[in-house]
Amino acid sequence: MAPTRRARIRPFFVVLALHVSLGAQYDPKAVEPIPRLKGTFFVGGGGTLPEEIFDRFVQMAGGETAKIVILSTAKIEDAVRTPFTKRKAKSLDGIHADSKEAAGAADLGAPIGKATGVWIVGDRGSKFAEVFRGTPIETALREVIARGGVIGGNGDITRALTKVMIESGQSKAVIGTGLDLIPGAVIDDHYSTKSRRARLLGVLAARPSLVGLGVDEKTAMVLHQRFIDVLGEGSVYGCVSASPKRKLRVDRMNRQESPASQRRTQRSGGGKQRSRRRSGRRRGVATSRTFRPDRLGDLIALSRSAHARVARNFPAWSPKTPNVTKGTLIIIGGGGMARGLMDHFIELAGGKEKARLVYVPCSEAEKIDQEPRIVRSWRQTGVKSADWIHTKDRNAANTDKKILDTLRNATGIFFGGGRQWNLVDSYQNTIAHKLMHDVLARDGVIGGSSAGASIQASYMVRGNSLGNLDPMAEGYETGLGFLTGVAVDQHFSQRGRLPDMTSLVKTYPELLGIGLDEASSIVVQGTIARAFSRKGRKVHIYDRTKPVVSGKPDYIVLEHGQSYDLKNRRMVEAAGKKSGKQQVGAKK
Repeated sequence: MAPTRRARIRPFFVVLALHVSLGAQYDPKAVEPIPRLKGTFFVGGGGTLPEEIFDRFVQMAGGETAKIVILSTAKIEDAVRTPFTKRKAKSLDGIHADSKEAAGAADLGAPIGKATGVWIVGDRGSKFAEVFRGTPIETALREVIARGGVIGGNGDITRALTKVMIESGQSKAVIGTGLDLIPGAVIDDHYSTKSRRARLLGVLAARPSLVGLGVDEKTAMVLHQRFIDVLGEGSVYGCVSASPKRKLRVDRMNRQESPASQRRTQRSGGGKQRSRRRSGRRRGVATSRTFRPDRLGDLIALSRSAHARVARNFPAWSPKTPNVTKGTLIIIGGGGMARGLMDHFIELAGGKEKARLVYVPCSEAEKIDQEPRIVRSWRQTGVKSADWIHTKDRNAANTDKKILDTLRNATGIFFGGGRQWNLVDSYQNTIAHKLMHDVLARDGVIGGSSAGASIQASYMVRGNSLGNLDPMAEGYETGLGFLTGVAVDQHFSQRGRLPDMTSLVKTYPELLGIGLDEASSIVVQGTIARAFSRKGRKVHIYDRTKPVVSGKPDYIVLEHGQSYDLKNRRMVEAAGKKSGKQQVGAKK
């Protein structure tokens, strides 16, 4: 009888069988994250907005080709038109309706159907929502964003952009229903000058799954797809309600400040950690399409943080014994890999003749037109079946026949490098995610490098979408969970990340921390992880069930060929060494 693929490498591993429920990593009942928007919102906090904000609005709408519509519940005065007429957009139209009946007129919204930018005006957001909610105008506004357009406004009127809308109230808000154009949030204007922190936080206390967005006077929040930029004199405050396990979170964002990791990224200087400021952006210059918003905050990350806090199983990565009961994981620290490791991956997937390999890029791009290089290299080495999948659409990850059939047939999956939160956004808790786990259940192999390493763990390290310097990022702390009970970091020694893992396991001592140097890796079967690395590259293991001795490393190191028992948290002695411990591959 021919040996199985797994049996072929038993001289190197002790394979233990212990059932781990898939439900610990894949939850089809999980709350669906808010979607990435196609367009942009300019949310003014009231008062007189600086001229730059109108410059940038028109630029985002197309500059000299912009088609602007002003939408109001009252007659539009010349003063409202002036900021747009002097910026020489291609066209400027005004629409107003003072009742729902008027808003329902057949041709009223026709200009919005061609608009690239819509500026909303009015005295009260509640009146605006009352008039336009449920009318063709509301539908037309959604279509503006869906085709990549821009919607803006200033002050009270912007509260109507969310579903939960603050109508009035001093310290306690009176709540109404808005247009739900910006998902998962509630907006308040004049945030600092009118001391509206208590009012906004009160709304969140009653609705903790929402994100509060407080915008100062003379300031605009630019919400581009998902990321938040700030223009003007003040700040924007991203608020997440406190929970039994977490304190109130308030991220203050402005041109000088942003969430901690982004500030650190900007201070770190050149190279790969460069500032997010785009070279195309020139202050005070209103040339067409030169404005690309910065990333000072992330609405999706804030929303995921809020939802994580109210989840019944928070924190969701509650450890189970690390155990790959079937199949194999290959987890690589980035920066290349040891000679022979990719051949080993192919062999575990069935060999060049039988393997059905699938590459999953880790990319923020909506589309990838060119076939990834790794897929071509597989074919060049003789692999008969090599394919790849990519989507930023979670609906596609649940329904796209090509994506799902490709995964159903796969014997090996390899995740690429990049920023691991992209993989979470695309696949976590989708049918595609379940099918990835099924590859292991069929005794297949899953591999990945850099981001493709961290994503394999139940706890995901460096999930901050604003920068890669924070080891912990609430809302993006759960990976795809092929290996439970662990946190995996990469580029470990090369990027000085040892203190970060110390901090992480101090915060979550129940987790086993694994730090992978570049060109180092672990191959995991059962509960045994074996180092497969280039010479001099190390695997670092952090175990807080054991005491930390002052002045000594708080980790142990695996060199190439050494093994570690993830269940019992101990080194596995190499064959031939005298030890009372069980030897790798040795008979009992």
